[in-house]
Formats: sequence, structure tokens, C-alpha cells
Amino acid sequence: MTNPDTAGADFAAYTPLYDEYDYTIDDFDGAIPEDLQGTLYRNGSGKLDAGGQALGHLFDGDGMLSMFSMADGSVHYRNRYVRTKHYRKSLTSRGAPYRALGTMRPGGVLTNALRFPANVANTGVVMHAGKLLALWEGGPPTEIDPDTLDTVGIHDFGGALKWLGAFSAHPKWDPDTKEMFNFGLAMVPFPKLICYRVDRAGKLHRLGQLDLPLAMFNHDVGLTSKHMVFVIPPLVFPTSKMMGAAFGLRNFIDAIEYDASRGTLIGLVPRDGGKPRVLYTDPLLHLHLANSYEDGTDTVVELVNYDSTWEQLNGQLSSLSTDRASDIGSYGGTLLRLRITKTDKVIHEPVSDLRGEFPSFNITKTSRPNRYTYLSADADGSDYPNAVAKIDNTTGTVVTHQFPYGHQPHEAVFAARPGGTDEDDGWLLVATQDGVSNRAGLAVLDAKNIDTGPVYTGRLRHHLPLTFHGSFTPRVAQPTR
Repeated sequence: MTNPDTAGADFAAYTPLYDEYDYTIDDFDGAIPEDLQGTLYRNGSGKLDAGGQALGHLFDGDGMLSMFSMADGSVHYRNRYVRTKHYRKSLTSRGAPYRALGTMRPGGVLTNALRFPANVANTGVVMHAGKLLALWEGGPPTEIDPDTLDTVGIHDFGGALKWLGAFSAHPKWDPDTKEMFNFGLAMVPFPKLICYRVDRAGKLHRLGQLDLPLAMFNHDVGLTSKHMVFVIPPLVFPTSKMMGAAFGLRNFIDAIEYDASRGTLIGLVPRDGGKPRVLYTDPLLHLHLANSYEDGTDTVVELVNYDSTWEQLNGQLSSLSTDRASDIGSYGGTLLRLRITKTDKVIHEPVSDLRGEFPSFNITKTSRPNRYTYLSADADGSDYPNAVAKIDNTTGTVVTHQFPYGHQPHEAVFAARPGGTDEDDGWLLVATQDGVSNRAGLAVLDAKNIDTGPVYTGRLRHHLPLTFHGSFTPRVAQPTR
């Protein structure tokens, strides 16, 4: 149920931001820590219309990158739209210029049949091998200039990404080798997840694939010292609905069904080659994984488990109003640990009952047991994100910082303190949207003591639609002033 204190309040979380800015933040409280030097990048749907047509799903908006460059106690902000074909053409088109995952072009079946969704480059943003890449589920990355945020163009790793070149939005890094691991979803002619390793020089290598029993939707991947780990909820594309989407009779999102009878598919793809190990567990509904690691003979993976239906989740993703989304279902889910034994038994171990989304952690602990996971959380049953939470995976203890009324945090990104040895020695970088004043900001919290509040709060000169994912790099961007 919606909290009565917030009922009727529309915090305009996804109000479009059409303008592009470039300035040093001069309205702030506190101070940027002296050791915090680097750049926070964020990616998300900057606007949910194209050619004057309202888009039908949060996944369809044109990607807009935000950059917070931090050095010498100062923060410089810049945002730029990714100049995809969809974005460029939508500036002059009448209606959406291309199909999207949840939006049809004007003109009916003839303009939508046998057309793939447009790559809007709106989901993730990562730095690897000196290249800044904007990521999207269904196509290749888009390379971005890390200083100016200008669009360089499609990056297919020198042609190594074939055909549609799907390269998902949640790559993981081996903390020892610095290699990047990711996958791409292929629907036809045979559904599968194609696995990739990108070495430190940026060269892409194909590792193998996980064959799927039918077309399914998967958003994330885990990485251990031995495996790429897939936990795939029973979100399937029935053949009849998939054919209807292909021929323009429905959009692709509406072709997805949740089939609990299939259970959740777990696939462990060996990093050094070999046949994937496939097993099943009870049906779950989730999008995001936290960390994964090997624990003796067990493989452990943590995820945010929703206790809602696919209709509720998709209803929230199709809603442009936070208030309306809270009427459809509660925010996020709870952190759940799956322990996969050598006998194919899967043990479900609840970590915390706090509701949240967008799990993050100190990525130097990738593929190793990590003590702390951070969530964008609902701290008081408001059914929208209003806090950042630090969950102790060993004790189950939860520490939160709740933002003022109307403030909504984006995903918290961990930035390690140079030379730090403790897992939580660093900062949480949290973009926020103040729906009361309609201004965005940047909060920096000491990850050891998040309950003491931000050590720095910088206020932007405008709002910022809630973003999806981001990353931090110690490289300080040098935007053109």
C-alpha cells in the first residue's frame, strides 16, 4: 500500500531533461574528501518521448549520460545525449522514428513488422581499456568521449561482435586480471546467451554459450573465479507472442510471460572452456545480481528477489510517475543468497528483509566473499526509494541513511579510498532527485559511516531523471569549459 504521507505526491522522477549542461557545481554543503579524485558516470532515459510521441516504457527512452568530475575539492557536471540513430532522427521525425522494446512506430503493422528495437544506449556506462562505453541490452556498445561525452560511434570490438552484436549492460571485472566479462542475448535462430571476455587491451574473445530451452529474458550476470553465473527467471517469450511481436502485432515487452512452472534456470559457464552446468530451482522474479563467488565446493550468488508479479513489475517499468508506480506495486525486493551445491541442490538464504534495488558493492571484491552490499532502499514503507542502505552480509545488520522527504536516490556507486585496505574504506556516490524543489544533486557518503549523512551534498541547477546504472573511475575527466 502507498504510504499516506506520500499519497498523491508525484515526485516527477522521470520528467524529461531536454537541455544539456556544463558547469562547476557552486551550491553545496560540506566538502569533497581530499582523496576522492575521479569521475562518476551515470546513464538512463533522459526523455521518454520521440518525435512528439510519448514512449510506452522506461527502457525506450534515449540514453543521456551525466558526468560528475571530482578533483581538488571541486565537482564539474556535464550531461549529453548519446547521438544514436534513434536520437538524431527523433529530433525531426513525426512520431517515434523506430520501434522500441515497449513502443510501436506510428503506421501500424507495415511500419513495425520485421524490425528490431532501436539501440538507444540508455542502460549502463563503463570504462574499460581506455574507452567509455554506453551499454544497452540488445545491441553493441556506443563509444563515448570520456571528457566531453561526445558520441564517437558504435563499438563492435573491431568486428568481433557479430550480427546484432548484443552486449549486455552488466559486465563484471576480474579484480586480478582486470579482464571484463559479459554476455549477449541471441533470440534467433536458436535462443542462447553468448559469453565474452574482453582482455585488458580491449580485445574481445568468445568464451562459449549457454543454450536456452526457449527465448527468455535475462538482464545480469555474476562472475566467480571459475564461472560466469546466470540466474534466469522464467520470463519467456512464447512462440505465438514472439511471432506476433516480430510481425508488428504487439511490442516486444508485451510478448514476455512469467511461467512459474519452468522454475529458475541456473547456468554456470566455465571461464576456461567446457560444457556449461545447468540446473533449476524454485521460480524467482528478479533483474539484478549482487556479488557471486566460490565457497569451497559451493557456488554462491546474491540477487534482489521481488515478491511481486511480472505484471506488477512491468507495470512499474511502464509508468512515468513514481506515485503511480507505487500504486502498482511495492519498490524493489529483498536480498537473497543462493547457494549452489556440488549435488545440484540450491539453498535459498535470505540476507535481509529490507526492500531495495540496484545492489552495489566494492567491485574489488568481485568473485570473492564480500561483507557489504549497498542498496537504493525504501526505508519506511513509502513504496519508493528514499534511502541508501548498507547490509552486512555476515551479521545481517542494516545501516541506512534516509534522505529528506521527496528526495529519491539513484544507484549508489562505491569509490574506494586510494590505499584503503578495509572493504568499506571509501565513499558512496549517490545522484539524487529532489522532487519537492525539482532539483537534482550529488551526495557523497562515507561508506564506513553512512548513517552520519553525506560529507558533501552538491545541488545541480536543474532536475535529473532517475538513471539506471553508473560507474566510477579514478580517471579525472577534463570537460571542455
